[in-house]
Amino acid sequence: MIYVTLFDIIKILITAIIIFAVAQISQRDTLLAALLASIPTVSILAMMWMNYDGLSDSEIIKFSKEIVWLIIPSLLLFIVMPELLHRGWNFYPALGGGLCATVIGYMLILEVMKRLQVVS
Repeated sequence: MIYVTLFDIIKILITAIIIFAVAQISQRDTLLAALLASIPTVSILAMMWMNYDGLSDSEIIKFSKEIVWLIIPSLLLFIVMPELLHRGWNFYPALGGGLCATVIGYMLILEVMKRLQVVS
């Protein structure tokens, strides 16, 4: 059974509000929306919640370092998708291509991380 606390609901609401705000702002100012979207808000909130939930500093450090590695393949979405759109692809196929490139990038970087013993 899933047990949801008031704090869990607050976390969900904060996250939803941030996503909604970026979407709304993008209709008026794409640069400002991009700036807000590029801030690692999810990571910051996750670390705050990890701290609140009593996780150790070493677990938060490990989480932060793993994020750094995983930023690399996540950039593929923002490189591949616009390029496909520029080449005349429709939005959803271009998004799919960008997501496929990102998934492949994640698989490759996870293998590199395992070989370098960054993750077990």
